[in-house]
Amino acid sequence: MTTPEEPTPADDAAGTAAAGGTGSPDDAGPTGTDGSAQDREDEHPAQSAPTDEARARRRRRRRARALQVTATAVVAVLGAILGLLLVPDSKVEVGPLTASVHVRPSLSSDTVLLLPPIGEVSFDTHTAPVSIEARVKGVDVEKAEALFYSDTGFAELQSTAPEQITAAAARNAAMNALFAAVGAGLAVGLTFRRVRRSLVAGGSAVALVGVSVGATAVTFSPAALTQPRFEGLLSQAAYIADLGEATAQDYASYRDTLAEFVGQVSALYIAADSLPVGLDQENLVTVLHVSDIHDNPQAYDVIEQLHTQFAIDAVIDTGDIVSWGTPVENELLHRIGTLDVPYVYISGNHDGAAAAATIEEQPNATVVDNEVVEVAGLTIAGIGDPRFAADDDSDIGSGWQEGKDAVAASAFQLGDTIEAYDEAHPEDPVDLALLHDPTQPDGLLGRAPLVLSGHMHTSDVELDREGSGTDWLTVGSTGGALASGGVAPVLQGDDPLDLTARMLYFDRETGRLVAYDDITMGGLGLVSVSIHRSQMPQEDAELEVPEGAETPEGTVPPEQEVAPGEGLPDEDRVTPTDPVSPAPGASDGGEG
Repeated sequence: MTTPEEPTPADDAAGTAAAGGTGSPDDAGPTGTDGSAQDREDEHPAQSAPTDEARARRRRRRRARALQVTATAVVAVLGAILGLLLVPDSKVEVGPLTASVHVRPSLSSDTVLLLPPIGEVSFDTHTAPVSIEARVKGVDVEKAEALFYSDTGFAELQSTAPEQITAAAARNAAMNALFAAVGAGLAVGLTFRRVRRSLVAGGSAVALVGVSVGATAVTFSPAALTQPRFEGLLSQAAYIADLGEATAQDYASYRDTLAEFVGQVSALYIAADSLPVGLDQENLVTVLHVSDIHDNPQAYDVIEQLHTQFAIDAVIDTGDIVSWGTPVENELLHRIGTLDVPYVYISGNHDGAAAAATIEEQPNATVVDNEVVEVAGLTIAGIGDPRFAADDDSDIGSGWQEGKDAVAASAFQLGDTIEAYDEAHPEDPVDLALLHDPTQPDGLLGRAPLVLSGHMHTSDVELDREGSGTDWLTVGSTGGALASGGVAPVLQGDDPLDLTARMLYFDRETGRLVAYDDITMGGLGLVSVSIHRSQMPQEDAELEVPEGAETPEGTVPPEQEVAPGEGLPDEDRVTPTDPVSPAPGASDGGEG
């Protein structure tokens, strides 16, 4: 018999449950009498929860690791790029040339030769994401001249130039690897404070640069040197055009090519070094004389490139900028407005009034017609051609004599304008005159110190013409006479006409011409360029109007009197309208 104070088994269970013990099955909860089914259901969430958490933790760790690797790679690449940007050029002397060589990562796989101020030429020489850039820094003119007069100079270049340039490129490639490694390593180390990561980044940069340089060396093809691409037009002068005719290239021919290349670049720098003693760019006004573009848009590329490379102060165009005077042709003339240089123009016999008006609309252009203007510090007089041959040639048939007389009359008109101006401005007389056709010079002889002309499609220089003291410079066709017979030679299997221009150097103080460069570009494809420098005589001949060259009475028909700055209407200009005139041929034979 138990006493009331003694605990019963039920009380023990309750107490145990209250104390956090197991308790009896009845205390498991209200779901059932034995609780076993509920216990089995509760087993599954208890076992699966840790598994899901582990998977989530693993996923988070993978994402963090990927983010870490990506961030490290990005920082390493940025550091390597910064390092590569700091790589200095490797200097090398190749004959008379002092050059710098730079190997740099690039999406364009090529070898680029920079020839300031001559231009740029590039070659597709390999297939790796690397660009090899060589820049001419200077030329020892004495060494260059010795090269041309030496019997062994080119042989020495052939034996030494390839190794010198290759060695410079190899040195620069090693510098690229070093700077890329240091840049990548420092960037990663400073960002993440992990030495191991920094070393891995630096090593990876070295490996990547090494693979790229190795691929460049393995895929480099000397034969690609026969297929140049030109950015600056004058850079073509430094290359031998007929190299492209070779069908197979070996290392020996590569040596020959490189030696010839160095020689011709040297020749260009010799020319650039030969400006008259005591004159430099600050003392000069540089004028580009162009003429007879005849619808060739390539001429404007020539002008733009020459301006970029020689800092031209003005362009003078002596006419025949179009050929038929159509609206389509006149639209091409808007290109003049894109040239960042003053453009002075007189009409040629193929240019209609619409062409002159379109040019006048351009913000940088000045159309001169029987008047005197000042451009780039020079006092310039000019007059348009009195003929208009929109679809014919004014030098053909019965119109020839009429056109000849009109040209002579226009020269006298301009001569009288110059004399009147000089009398009114004795301290600042006319420096040069512009006349399209040079064949009837009397009106300007002895009245202007210098006359510029075109029309003939061939260049000519006549100093002190007919003893008058007037120097007469005629330039050929800057457009290769494209729409006026320039294509005919090509169709006949001959070479196309050269594109020609002339660079004129005037003394800024006196307005006197001191030197000029004849620039000849070989044909419509611009396959070659040559430059020839000439210096003017130190003493100027005194201006004197030749006997019998005074202005004749009534030499200008009233209907062809040009009011200053206004020009003649097309209908008043001479045009061969006689129906018996023979039809013009494909070319005017250099006469317009």
